[in-house]
Amino acid sequence: MGITAYVLFFLAGLGFGYAAPPKWRWVPFVFPLLLALAAILQDGVDASILLRLVVALVITAVGIVVGTLIDARSREQSDHPRYA
Repeated sequence: MGITAYVLFFLAGLGFGYAAPPKWRWVPFVFPLLLALAAILQDGVDASILLRLVVALVITAVGIVVGTLIDARSREQSDHPRYA
């Protein structure tokens, strides 16, 4: 799995963290889990698959947290607009 996959996991987490309702923010965890399950079914359990799964889940979680923080900050700024 190249760096592109990890960037996509981060972007999925970022998008869901920013735009999704609170209940749905953790849905992006399904994507790496399904890909890991498919790899396990095809190749069997391997330490590299599990390590890549952990990295993908951490990167996805970071994306979700960053998206949530951006959403909270944008809501805070809209509650208190600055006037020049």
